[in-house]
Amino acid sequence: MQFSNDEIAIARRLHQCGLPWEPRAGHYVYDRTGFCKQTSPFQEKVYFILNYDYFMKAVGGVERFKQIMFWLPTWYDARQLLHDFGVTDQQVADKLTRHRAIEHGSERFELYRLIESTLATIADSPA
Repeated sequence: MQFSNDEIAIARRLHQCGLPWEPRAGHYVYDRTGFCKQTSPFQEKVYFILNYDYFMKAVGGVERFKQIMFWLPTWYDARQLLHDFGVTDQQVADKLTRHRAIEHGSERFELYRLIESTLATIADSPA
């Protein structure tokens, strides 16, 4: 699994904006502090949570983990988030078509951008 620098930058912004996330096995994460000393098999500072208990114990608990790592949603994770936020499949398809994402191989990037704009809309909505 590879994440582009642009995807990592947006994922960092999503984290900073308060994207709801609970770490779990199967998630890709970015180690922004360099806590992990092991070389990543994916790319620098990108790790896959395989053994949840080991990761949480090594870091010092879930809250500490969320402070030093941020989530890199997969394509599936991004689609699930958008669904949870009420974004329709048609809205997703329109966004991907408009930006020719499939043709350019940038579907996940465009999904991240859609999550970002959706979070901004939610934040601007009256409570």
